[in-house]
Amino acid sequence: MAAIQRVVSPLTKVVSYRAQIRVKGCSSESATFPNQKEAEAWAASIETAIREGRHFPHAAAERTSFDALAKDYAETVLVESDEVQCAARTLQLNWWSKQFAGKSVAEITADAVSKARDACGAETFTRGKPRKDKKAGEIVSPRKYRRSGATVNRYIATLSHLFSFAVKERRLIDRNPVGDIRREKEPRGRTRLLSDEERAALLAACVKPDWPPLHALVLLAITTGARRGELVSLKWADVDLKVGRATIHDTKNGEQRTLPLAGKALEALRQLKLQDSARSEYLFPSPTVVLDPETGSRSLIRTMSTSTRIVTPRSRRPESATFDSTTCATPWPRFSPRKAHRSSKSPTCSDTRRWSWRSATRTWSLITRRR
Repeated sequence: MAAIQRVVSPLTKVVSYRAQIRVKGCSSESATFPNQKEAEAWAASIETAIREGRHFPHAAAERTSFDALAKDYAETVLVESDEVQCAARTLQLNWWSKQFAGKSVAEITADAVSKARDACGAETFTRGKPRKDKKAGEIVSPRKYRRSGATVNRYIATLSHLFSFAVKERRLIDRNPVGDIRREKEPRGRTRLLSDEERAALLAACVKPDWPPLHALVLLAITTGARRGELVSLKWADVDLKVGRATIHDTKNGEQRTLPLAGKALEALRQLKLQDSARSEYLFPSPTVVLDPETGSRSLIRTMSTSTRIVTPRSRRPESATFDSTTCATPWPRFSPRKAHRSSKSPTCSDTRRWSWRSATRTWSLITRRR
């Protein structure tokens, strides 16, 4: 006889129904459903299958390999994630697929996951390429690293979500084997606040660079506490300078929120509105990567005025060019421009060396450190 139990989550207060079947000579079966009707229907079907000898609880799990489950998970769940999260989870799934290669879903138990977790934390990897030591003249291998506890926990979280998908949606197994796995300890981090002297020095340094929006960007970061990605993706259509507020649509948790604008930050945005930055739809337009039609190499274009400078990576020398900044202003790209070559024959190289991206990188390292 099946027993139906009403379960209320202590955190979310969500009501669910757990059906449990116990038959002499068979292992107990249980499953959770959002309503009582589905729980009773499932219990009745399982009891009928047991009486007729058609109940094989692990048959589907034994026929399904881990690689097939991971592929199904990627095509069903990961496609709904953003690009960054999808790439990170795909990398983690590939690592788990190597650990459980040739195994079915039924063969992956809690002890197998525990051993794989220890292997994940003990595995070493390198960053960068071998380099030549200038003093000794020998080839130095890159430094080896081990995954931190936080990184190992992200790997376990991806695997746990995969098996939850197998339990709730595919009904391959009745229990998540990752549920009882111990997580690694993570550092608590630290809270770093700028002093009055550091804040004054930071704002004074942001006035010097050639990129005008940098000062307004740092002021917004200090006064609103918004993330860097949220600020650099702001558009003028999302900012109301009369009321003094900015609306962020793409946030980390997916919920829209509003930033209050007041004081020096609001005044800086009003001044920025009158400058060349207002020609773009973004508050903080950044350099744009274009292809050189002659060499095919990438070029960096500063969207500061109509007449800009193009610095080609091959020549590393600036050349005057006319460029319409209204057509190529894009959100802040993730790259670091090269330093211009120091040469007495090129008097404008001193301007290109003071690239605003380097100043912005140093600025954000102070603000977002250990956030």
